[in-house]
Amino acid sequence: MHKNTRRQLLAAAALLFVGESYAVPIYEGTDVTLSMTGYFTAHMVNSYGETIMQDGASRIAFVLDTPAYGGWDTGFHLEWGVAAISSAQDLIVQGDQQVSPDNRDLSLYLRQGNAHAEHKKWGRFSAGKQWGAYYEVTYITDWYNVSGGLASGTYSYGTDGGSTGSGRADSALAWRKAWEFDNSEFKIAIQRAAHVADLNISIRGILGPNTLFVCPPRDCEFGQSHGIAMVYRANVGKGIMLGAAYNRVKLDITSNNGEIFEIINGEEILIARNVPISASTNTWASAIGAYYGGDPFTKGWYVAGVVQRSQNNELAPVGAVTGITNFFDAKGSESFISYTWGANDCYSLYGGHNYLVSDDPSFDAALVEDNRFKLAQYYYGFQYQWNKRVRLYMENAADASNRVARPVASDFIAVGFRIDI
Repeated sequence: MHKNTRRQLLAAAALLFVGESYAVPIYEGTDVTLSMTGYFTAHMVNSYGETIMQDGASRIAFVLDTPAYGGWDTGFHLEWGVAAISSAQDLIVQGDQQVSPDNRDLSLYLRQGNAHAEHKKWGRFSAGKQWGAYYEVTYITDWYNVSGGLASGTYSYGTDGGSTGSGRADSALAWRKAWEFDNSEFKIAIQRAAHVADLNISIRGILGPNTLFVCPPRDCEFGQSHGIAMVYRANVGKGIMLGAAYNRVKLDITSNNGEIFEIINGEEILIARNVPISASTNTWASAIGAYYGGDPFTKGWYVAGVVQRSQNNELAPVGAVTGITNFFDAKGSESFISYTWGANDCYSLYGGHNYLVSDDPSFDAALVEDNRFKLAQYYYGFQYQWNKRVRLYMENAADASNRVARPVASDFIAVGFRIDI
């Protein structure tokens, strides 16, 4: 393989692990290298009739690499998200900004924490909280400065995708291996996790219009999960990528200790204990994606698209349905397009869409309003790269979602900045 071609393919693959930010060496020795990476970003956003300053996806990370015997390279990656503007504000957390529900009020929260061992022949083994195999495909449209990532199935249930393993997978074991050919590369990623989180299940209207069934903590949980992705890259023009991914997790919904409450004047009154439930099922998501171009926001065109189908991988707003859980099957698509020009590639126009609709007749029939869940956002923006570490941007969204999705999506106008370490 030509050296320049190999560099292009490796650079594209490396974006998954380090993003676009730069690494600053902290210590370099003969047997260990420690570096820091990350960035600070914030924006003014007008949405839902208010204009406020918000944190973006600010983060700080430490990466250690140390060679081991037999041609192995080992190390770790520790990354924290930073809420520097205000740790208590209501954030529009979308796309790569998504955090776990328990972390949304924290100024500092874990995004990734994993160790790895890598060998040219045997591939890369990693353990811990890390980008899931599914993201090997869906990251290609997750480049918006403010929003995005709502329709690829990555950030399931409005979280960082940790419990299902489709996003920043919790407690995951993964193996990745790339095979290089003349002007091309084929890569596979396999992932497994188990029992990573409790599953809080409640069903309204199960025994009448004012009743609520609750599965007690630790009885219902996210069980075994598996993920796989296959990606092909080729040096055609500025570069092409084709990929497919699948992620599956068992939802263990089995208990003899269920509780039923009656809702009277807004207060939940316990009326029955030890109610059995056996409704275990699976949640899965599958995606295919493709792009043409170099990296996003580099000279010329970058055009990427993802389509997905999923089962029980999306969550409607609380109170949207009656008589069933608010999980639903869905299909969706995302796109991201950028065109960059000028001295030092400093000007970029970009845009695209996120479109997600329910594909679940029983869920649609149980909706309180409308006849399906529909989220539709169309993005357009401009970015100015002031220098290689500082960017200024304007990003807007035109929202065409229906009433069911309005609590999680809206029009917005935003201006902001990002400074890389």
